[in-house]
Amino acid sequence: MQNRSGVAISDAKLWLGDNSEAGSQMTDAEGTAEFSNPSCGDVVVHASSDGFQELAKTIQITGAGPVEATLVMAPATVQENLEVRAPTPVIEASSSATGELRAEEVKELPSVPATVAETLTHLPGLLRSADGEINISGTGEYHGAFVVNQADVTDPATGRFGPTLPVEVVEAINVVKAPFVAEYGRFTTGIVSVETHRGADKWHTELDDPFPDFRIRSGHMDGLRNSTPRALLSGPLLHNRLYMITEVQYYLDKHPNLTLPYPFNESKQEFVNSFTQFDYILSTRHLLAGSFHFTPQHVNFVNPEYFNPQPVTPSYAQHNYEATLADRMAIHGGTLASVVSLQRFDAAIGGQGDADTVLTPTGNLGNYFARQYREARRGEWLETWSPGQISWAGVHDLKLGSSLDVLTNSGQFTAHPVNILDLAGNLLRRIEFTDGSAYEVHDFGSAGFVQDHWILKRAFTLDFGARFERQGIANSFRMGPRLGFAWTPFGGGRTIIRGGYGRFYDRVPLDVYTFNHYPQRTVTDYSLDGNIETISSYTNALGMDAGPNTLLVHDRRALGSFAPRNATWRVQLEQRISRQVVIQALYERSRSAGLVDLEQFGTNTNLLTLNGGGRSFYQQAEFSARIEWKRGQQIFLSYTRSRAQGHLNEFSGFVGNFPLPLIRPNLFSNLPGDSPNRLLAWGRVSAPLGLYILPLIEFRNGFPYASVDVLGNYVGMPNREQTRFPNFVSADARFVKDFKYRSKYTLRFSVSGFNLTNHFNALSVHANTADPQYGIFFGNYTRRYRADFELLF
Repeated sequence: MQNRSGVAISDAKLWLGDNSEAGSQMTDAEGTAEFSNPSCGDVVVHASSDGFQELAKTIQITGAGPVEATLVMAPATVQENLEVRAPTPVIEASSSATGELRAEEVKELPSVPATVAETLTHLPGLLRSADGEINISGTGEYHGAFVVNQADVTDPATGRFGPTLPVEVVEAINVVKAPFVAEYGRFTTGIVSVETHRGADKWHTELDDPFPDFRIRSGHMDGLRNSTPRALLSGPLLHNRLYMITEVQYYLDKHPNLTLPYPFNESKQEFVNSFTQFDYILSTRHLLAGSFHFTPQHVNFVNPEYFNPQPVTPSYAQHNYEATLADRMAIHGGTLASVVSLQRFDAAIGGQGDADTVLTPTGNLGNYFARQYREARRGEWLETWSPGQISWAGVHDLKLGSSLDVLTNSGQFTAHPVNILDLAGNLLRRIEFTDGSAYEVHDFGSAGFVQDHWILKRAFTLDFGARFERQGIANSFRMGPRLGFAWTPFGGGRTIIRGGYGRFYDRVPLDVYTFNHYPQRTVTDYSLDGNIETISSYTNALGMDAGPNTLLVHDRRALGSFAPRNATWRVQLEQRISRQVVIQALYERSRSAGLVDLEQFGTNTNLLTLNGGGRSFYQQAEFSARIEWKRGQQIFLSYTRSRAQGHLNEFSGFVGNFPLPLIRPNLFSNLPGDSPNRLLAWGRVSAPLGLYILPLIEFRNGFPYASVDVLGNYVGMPNREQTRFPNFVSADARFVKDFKYRSKYTLRFSVSGFNLTNHFNALSVHANTADPQYGIFFGNYTRRYRADFELLF
């Protein structure tokens, strides 16, 4: 039993004659099954497997000896898929290396994730930085893309992911770093693709984590620590026609930072996460789906820590709205998919008061210096056409598509003065901000792609195509060729070699084009006796470095002409050792250029310019294994060796949600998210008494940091190997027990333990050379436990 590429199909059901329940067999890992003593004569062999058309083949049995027959199964047709569920196109082509979390795995992670964002760091190549941001390939999430059911849902102002979906509505989470198919664009590192599932065929309700967690201190209860109740309703509104799934989540978390004393160490985050989706089957060839996602959020005291206690931290509030309508229709043997999405992202950032920010070597005082509000919108229209398989010198699966989007970003940024003091309290420098103005910027973007999945012969396939993008506000046109391959050198499909090369381009976030509306800064330096030494004024400006015009990149040489670009090549070996064990080895190299960085030009002009001269480099070797010995019992292991380097003054530190008050030289060094070695293990293991255990073990090198002097200037090269946090080691586990009640209800109790080895994982370091405690690491989350309860019915 094999597919059209010659790859064996395991777990396919085979039977003889018309009765599928009598004497059926399942194929093994090599795609084979054996029937003993079949009847002689013409016998019809039937085969079925998920994702393939049911097959019937007549063979003749003479009784003279064994009879062997090869069955080749075709992929399920569009019409058959639409009868059951219109699938979102799978992001992984045969040549792309994909990290995937399936629905059953997402809900059973030891960390008990409530949203998609909380699951991502369980995949190799993705880490969460100290400020809570997702890093892909060592760089910030604003270099990646986040799509839900094909629609781009990244914040058009900042490029960040923002709040993500509740985990209960998720079918699968795919993370592809530089996929070699042209369908996906607007990123230079990778794409996070989330697929939601349709409402259930029968009504289903869940109530997850209904009870809050209380804070226990010294054996006494001291208020709420967090509360994350989630309610899900899923089922058919019209039988075999209209399905609904809806979930409402309330999230309250008072997250402590143990570099500060209680109760002045908590960040209070509160939001409502509501998602509703309707799927209407108009016919077996036509499906309509609509969804609405609403996420109001408020964070008071964003990331308080020893050097920035609660009064110095900002507060953050936002309201996000996303409405999507998708239409999929089978036409003339092909599929036409249309998606229209409307989104709005409102944000307001402010301090705890109006006092000046005061920076000292041992910790900061006053209030956060910046204030801003903004309103960003996106309207997006996507069309894709798949004409169906074409036979010519092999088999071709073509896909063509286009997208149009309109974006706006309006708001205003203001700032209070920043003072820098030495240990004795002497004023060394004062930074003042003047002449900011309201802004409103608009962007119109378009893209098109063509790609072909070409099965040259059963053991070799090619993915090739090109993507064309134009970002209006960036005055640049980009073309990205993609080429990938998959080769099965031996029979049985146990060994697969993948590889490819691609060019990728970032969409420049709209906040970049508001920089010249930000207040201008005036820096006054003082001597120790209080006299003014120098006064320097700086002007905010936009550069226009998009590189030379070539066949792949063309710009108009206007201010703001940027084309952040990346070239990546990768090779991967996948080997199935047995039916239970699959191992993978991967090597990847990636270079980016044209990244938007802040650069300071001239001693006389004093221009602070967002320019397109930034570069970065990433390489990775990854080894992983998935061991699944019984259904529902598995262990996933991975080891990643990587290096992430680049220019440090990325635009995100100076525009966006939380700009930095200080500007340093734009040096090329290890990136803040660089972690050369990482070992990750997680899975599910059954235990006696109906228990199952969900372990999660992680080891990685600590992130690098920069040493600075009393004025905040770099001392030596920042982020050197010699200035890293200690190695991070964490062993977590969740113990789960389900109880059936009256056959309809399931009560699920669980207890989770975190940092069970009680390893010291430093949260901060004294990095200012004027600090008497310079070089000392401190702060740590010790061993802790959490109990959860869920009701499923």
